[in-house]
Amino acid sequence: MPDDGGAGVTGLLRKASVSVADTLINFNPQPGMWAATGAAIAQAPNLTELREPVAGGENIEFNEHGHSARIVTTDEEGSPVLSTILSKTTTRVLNNENVGFERPAVVRRQTLLEQSHSEEKHGWGTATLHGLNAAWKFVRTPTGVLMTIYGLNIVAWGAMLFFLLLGVAPAMNHPSKDAINSPRKKWLEIDSQILNALFCVTGFGLAPWRFRDLYWLIQARLRKNRNAMRRLCNQNKSWFRPPTWYEEGNEEGTDELDKQVTFTGEVAPPTSLWKLSFVIWMMVLNTLLQAVLASFMWAYNRIDRPTWATGTFIGLGCGVSMMAGVMMWWEGRKVKKIEGPAIKVMDSTDLEKAQTSEI
Repeated sequence: MPDDGGAGVTGLLRKASVSVADTLINFNPQPGMWAATGAAIAQAPNLTELREPVAGGENIEFNEHGHSARIVTTDEEGSPVLSTILSKTTTRVLNNENVGFERPAVVRRQTLLEQSHSEEKHGWGTATLHGLNAAWKFVRTPTGVLMTIYGLNIVAWGAMLFFLLLGVAPAMNHPSKDAINSPRKKWLEIDSQILNALFCVTGFGLAPWRFRDLYWLIQARLRKNRNAMRRLCNQNKSWFRPPTWYEEGNEEGTDELDKQVTFTGEVAPPTSLWKLSFVIWMMVLNTLLQAVLASFMWAYNRIDRPTWATGTFIGLGCGVSMMAGVMMWWEGRKVKKIEGPAIKVMDSTDLEKAQTSEI
């Protein structure tokens, strides 16, 4: 009996560890601060959308990654319908009538974009309120909270470091500006260590998923592994669209990506694979550069540390991460221009509950 009990406990622990490992490996956090910022800006509602009664305004929501979306429900036939015009017709009848006879009516399903043009636009005052409301909704998302707190810390400590380097605080230059034990030199070290710690949070904390994406990238590029490409598409769906060979290989048409419904009814063309490779390699390089920076910061004290090390590797680490974010912003902007804002399908019952809870 004791042996069976031990085996049972061991089996439960093994299953629990496998479940946790599987959950972590399939978790898709944003690859970095700049990447999250670039993707969020690309998907953010613009002024035109904020003036739309149904495509913008109160209908704007944000997912867990801080990307804007529009709430839709489904009608009796399972087609997406904008939630604020459920009472309106969702079909358009095109009648071709000639003298002497009538041709059968051709029924075409309206796109969400066409549905959004059914009402008069809001004024700029209302649009401004909608923009503020959307910003508050973004801050309340998990990614929005983290981005706000992390970004404010980077800006505050980075600005302080910048002003210290310029020597704009004469009271700290005692007995002189370059004295090794002056308050200015001590605060330069404190500030640099805090920034290094903040960069370690993303550089090392996100490293497992960055190297996971690199493994999937190698599998997708060298072996055309559809499973690896599917995972990369899900991770980067805000700005990346899969290559042609992935679409052609999906003969059954059961993949979630092939069932994609867009706001405009159009799907963006495949994104060049080199752009995906660029983003993933920049994220990996950011982790490697952060390891070098941390080595200098932790292995040397402020007196013995080479003067060029801190600025060089902070600049390089931020630079590669920023380039990845710019790429994601640029491509995400192109995708949204074609497909429109992302949509979030909700059951009508769930939508009513959500609206009631907000009231």
